[in-house]
Amino acid sequence: MKKIIRLFFTLFISISAHSQINKSALFIGNSYTYYNNLPELVKEIANSKGNTFYHESHTPGGSSLEQHANNSVVDNLVSSSQWDYVILQDQSQKPSFHPNQVAAEVYPFATSLCEKIRQENTCAQPVFFMTWGRENGDSQNCANYPPICTYNGMQDRLETSYTEMAENNESLLAPVGTAWKNIRLNHPSINLYSSDGSHPNIKGSYLAACVFYAVLYTDNPNTSFIPNGVTQTEADIIQEIANNSTQVNTLDFSIRPQAIASYEVLGDSLYMYNQSTNYTSLNWIDTNQNILSESDTLTIFIGELTGVYEIELVASNDCKESSVILSVNNLNIKKVEEKSWIYPNPSSGILTYTAGNMEIETVSIFNMLGVCVYLNTGENRHDLSHLSDGVYIVTVKDKNGAIKKTKWAKKS
Repeated sequence: MKKIIRLFFTLFISISAHSQINKSALFIGNSYTYYNNLPELVKEIANSKGNTFYHESHTPGGSSLEQHANNSVVDNLVSSSQWDYVILQDQSQKPSFHPNQVAAEVYPFATSLCEKIRQENTCAQPVFFMTWGRENGDSQNCANYPPICTYNGMQDRLETSYTEMAENNESLLAPVGTAWKNIRLNHPSINLYSSDGSHPNIKGSYLAACVFYAVLYTDNPNTSFIPNGVTQTEADIIQEIANNSTQVNTLDFSIRPQAIASYEVLGDSLYMYNQSTNYTSLNWIDTNQNILSESDTLTIFIGELTGVYEIELVASNDCKESSVILSVNNLNIKKVEEKSWIYPNPSSGILTYTAGNMEIETVSIFNMLGVCVYLNTGENRHDLSHLSDGVYIVTVKDKNGAIKKTKWAKKS
């Protein structure tokens, strides 16, 4: 991977500031989702940040992933729109059961739903909604599996199961349960439960909404929207913990492309290097010079150009696109004979250099791995057409032991 050269040039990445982001999501879950209208809370946060959020839901009380996977209503909803995200939430207790039971009764249906989502819409991302442990553990199933007799034990199992579902299905994870745990641990005065010790009150749902906003928009949920029943102080804490919980979540299997590029100047040419990820096609675009190129590395002849040079790299796949602008500031490239003592640079193979007052003893050419690929005596013209295209280090040594080094690019 090429490193960015910053000796005389500055790289600027173009970011669309304050541009509206539009997202859509289908929520497949149960009462943990429909309590306090969680999807609408996410929409209110998005609107407060200048974004939009379209959502639909299928959340019958107590529903499990198994039931959703075998439900024609879910099938129709999944195929009804080109969703950005489809959010999956299991019955509140099942993912906390014994690992063998979860492997048999939860994981297969999580996989089935993810496959169905991707079959209907290759660009939709499944998102697993990690829920929270019950306030005092699961008294109903405690005898059968003692680890879930307490909140901590139940929460540990939920975190493990939802994380594995996300990993196994290369999906996103909304770690609401992790944020919930952090509130309980660090701010116990903020009660997130309704009176049944299971469902969320408005503070719990607001916490979940902040987590979802952070995950779906990859943005800090430091929103001005605060629902009734939540104080400003509580909102500040909830927003911060929601954001921090998603920051430590390293699971991101999104298929969004990311345009990344760097550059360096060799002689009279500017080399643009594509380093993008998750892309299937790319374009370098410069309307001023009528450039539209799909090449991985773009070479621009700059000669005596001065001032600022900008070019845009657009990386895209079947679903999304991303762009970055490389801006070379204060460009002041002199004639190659004045700037460099080797020329042309780059060249197709013939290399000439001006020795000046040096009495040349040897000329050595090294590849970027440090291997010497050419060695000759003090001639000032060399045929290097046999070398592979790439960047090399030219080292000239005179009879007094003085050494000069520079980069040279071989380009057919």
